[in-house]
Amino acid sequence: MSAAEVDALLERLVAQFESPYDFLRELVQNAMDAGSDRVEVTLETHPLDGSSDEVIFELTVIDTGAGMDEAIIDQELTRLFSSGKSGDRTMAGGFGIGFVSVFAWEPEAVLLHTGRAGESWELVFHGDRSFEKVAVEDPIEGTTISLFRRGRATEREPIAEAIRDSLWRWCRFCPIELSFEDLGGDEPAELIQDSPEPTELGLGAGLTRAEVRGESTLRVSFAVPPNAVFLRRGLILAEGGPRQLMAKVADALGASAEHLQIWADSPLLRTSLARDTVLHDEGRDAVEGRLLALLDQLREDLLARLEQLAATGDGELDEADAPDNPAVDPRWTHERHAIYGALHAHLELEYGHLERKVRSRAILRDVAHGCAVGLAVAVRTMGGRPLLVVAPAALRAGGAGETETPIAAGLARLVRDLRPTSFPVLAGDLRDDRSWLTALTALTGTELLPVERAIARVVPRKGEAAGLCGVVESLLRGLGFEQAVVCVGEFVDLLGRPEHSPVFGPEVFGAAAPLAFHGGRTIPASSLARRTVWLNLHNSLVEAAIDRFTERPLVAGLALTCGLLGHLDHAPEVSDVAKLAEQLERDSQGARK
Repeated sequence: MSAAEVDALLERLVAQFESPYDFLRELVQNAMDAGSDRVEVTLETHPLDGSSDEVIFELTVIDTGAGMDEAIIDQELTRLFSSGKSGDRTMAGGFGIGFVSVFAWEPEAVLLHTGRAGESWELVFHGDRSFEKVAVEDPIEGTTISLFRRGRATEREPIAEAIRDSLWRWCRFCPIELSFEDLGGDEPAELIQDSPEPTELGLGAGLTRAEVRGESTLRVSFAVPPNAVFLRRGLILAEGGPRQLMAKVADALGASAEHLQIWADSPLLRTSLARDTVLHDEGRDAVEGRLLALLDQLREDLLARLEQLAATGDGELDEADAPDNPAVDPRWTHERHAIYGALHAHLELEYGHLERKVRSRAILRDVAHGCAVGLAVAVRTMGGRPLLVVAPAALRAGGAGETETPIAAGLARLVRDLRPTSFPVLAGDLRDDRSWLTALTALTGTELLPVERAIARVVPRKGEAAGLCGVVESLLRGLGFEQAVVCVGEFVDLLGRPEHSPVFGPEVFGAAAPLAFHGGRTIPASSLARRTVWLNLHNSLVEAAIDRFTERPLVAGLALTCGLLGHLDHAPEVSDVAKLAEQLERDSQGARK
């Protein structure tokens, strides 16, 4: 190959390097291929005589590999494209360009010492790639390459940082010991080493799927930030976002790419001559196919992990039932809920792949009953009402060793009073968990409400406004609600203060104390059947109806009934209400005659 052709190839290599220091990756590859168990990189500064600022920088790479004899030097090191690695896919190189890449740094000279099988050699390369080769008597183990370049003393720290950045960028997962030391600085040698584990500490278990086949190691994880890296023998070939790096299968990744970390180290991954591209060939297709299969398994693992977590101490609430234990769901700790929320946040990105399973699997925590519940079951149980949610932290407000706040005590009591019912109260914080809670209920078009906004405690006022209740009851029964029973009571909040907003609420069947379910965009008309309908004594419409009842009983009852019907999901037609009102008016006039 001519000098001009070598120069052209070198220019192409340099153009593809992210940094002029990325040639270090090539030297680390060569060291690994030579069987070295460690690589030491150092930077030393040599002042020039008579100059206050000009220095010579010496960048040295030392390995303990097999080294080279004269045959290897003549046939491979100094003859481009004659590398002995070309037939071995397990080798990181294979093109004979690793050493030539040192000239990307534009050194004025390169000194190489190497030895093998009793031979020891010194080579000096000049900036134009010409060289001299000399046999030396002293035995040499491994290979030492030193690059020399003239510069300013003020450049030392930037050069050291650039070396460090390049080593961390490409070589941080090397299976051998790799270190860097700036001999002109104050810091000791730095070990260049990282782990491919997910970045979300504490959540890695159960969120990673790995596979080892021969010399290939593949790993997929749900974690943020998303990242994908292709490697060969621990050296990075390419790194970026999952969609960027795996564009060919981006559609199959879907939203998973937003929280997916991929690690693929395989000899099946091959690069172009300039090392700027991982080739799209059969080997890469096989690797990406296995990664997609692992991703499918990881999605199932995520569902199983949530099921297991949501079922913590499933249904075992005897301890919480004890009078001296005010805890609603003592097994559902802050730590468990934090992991639960994080897992659901990951699952939100997988709805496109798992929607049916998300609906059917028991992945939600019901803190009222201390058990797991599925979304479809919860929606069916609520019978058209909003799903109830409570922030577990709000049930423990005050913290360990502190006095429980009145609001927390009232909220805990409300949740405990719902335990005899079938209504699930889902663990979720509408501040921290809003995104996944909203997305989850959107799958079924279900409304979600904090339990304290959907349910009011009722203080019955027996016998009060009995006449008004009778009129409203008659109107309701005339409109098809044949078993409706209407009563008046005070609706109070968690602190026992009057609630003014609800007009009414059907009684929650089976609750430990009188409760009225009044929340949501609408109230199911079916909930008026076979149970008490509580009118809120503190509501302004109810107050006005009571005040006017003596003077205009039918008008008062009709106004209250219309206010009630306006909140139902399936209300009678207005014409039916008008006909019923006319009939009752005629009956009333007939009775007076």
